[in-house]
Amino acid sequence: MNTSPHNRKGSFITQLFALRRRNQNIHIEPYIHDPAADAPPPPPPPPKDYQRASTSRRPFLGEEYISEKPLLFDVDLDIPMPPPQPTSKPIPVVPKILPRVPVKVYSPPITPLTPEEKARRRLAAQRQSQLEREAMLREEHERQETKRREKVEQERLEREQEEERKAVLQEELRAAALRKARLEREEREQEEQRLQELREKKRLEKERRLQYTKEVERWRAEQMQRAESQCSEKEEERRRLVEGRRMRIARMNEEVFSASGADKMVGWVTVQPPNMLAWKRRYYIFELGHAKSKMLLYGNPREVVQPLDVLHLDGQIDSLAEWYEGFEELEAIPHSFALRFVDGVEWRMFADSAEEKDRLLVLLSEAAGIIL
Repeated sequence: MNTSPHNRKGSFITQLFALRRRNQNIHIEPYIHDPAADAPPPPPPPPKDYQRASTSRRPFLGEEYISEKPLLFDVDLDIPMPPPQPTSKPIPVVPKILPRVPVKVYSPPITPLTPEEKARRRLAAQRQSQLEREAMLREEHERQETKRREKVEQERLEREQEEERKAVLQEELRAAALRKARLEREEREQEEQRLQELREKKRLEKERRLQYTKEVERWRAEQMQRAESQCSEKEEERRRLVEGRRMRIARMNEEVFSASGADKMVGWVTVQPPNMLAWKRRYYIFELGHAKSKMLLYGNPREVVQPLDVLHLDGQIDSLAEWYEGFEELEAIPHSFALRFVDGVEWRMFADSAEEKDRLLVLLSEAAGIIL
């Protein structure tokens, strides 16, 4: 079955014309407009109790009141009388609107048509149908053409919008790419600058360390040279001290052991016993003899009965040492020395003068049997 749009349209038009011909054969009485039907209805009559309601009202007493009341002055007053007013309004009556009735008019009887008239009318209807069909097809064609043009115009607008959107997108992408490249370039420049600063900092730090190392080495060399010079000076000083002490001891030895040197065996000395921090002032007396040499320490020369300490010297002394021979704490004490025994016990002493120190050293060396 052919269901194209043109066939459906033709069948619809055919049905439309058939319905029109059928309506032409049916006699329909025309509607005649009656102006009297649209005219407003007459006003309703007044209610029946209007007169009774108006007569039952009390009459106006204005004249009587005026005539009865005397006036204070003799004045001629001309007061107009007010018109009578109704006591109540009439109830309005809503007119009833009658429905509009079509009026049948006389129509002459329809005479039957001849075959020629029917054929002519049929041809005219066919021509009219053909013209209407052509007009409808033309309108449809124009409508389709208009729709096609609108579609083409819509597609063109869409293409233009799409091209504009693509152009805007390309521009945004290009701007984003430029911005990204600029940011990357700035980051790269910042990174290079940071690396350059870091390299410069490392170079300066290295130069500073090298300079510091050179200064430390120079200071160390100076210190070593100064220490060597000081050591040499100290050695030279020690050598001179030793030589001077030997000479003094030799001279003191002759003085102590002369015939008149018995009073040289006694004197004062300050001692520090082993395992003690306090220094004690003592009066000493030497007793020299074979296997009996000893040093007696007393509190004062008037109490020489019982000694406070007794130092046995014969064969018990290991050495007589100065402060630079392992007793640096005695450097600040003038005329000091140390007495080291063979069993490890150490006594520290200092005299009142250099001469007293030399005399003590001579007596100790002679009592202990050692050579200074």
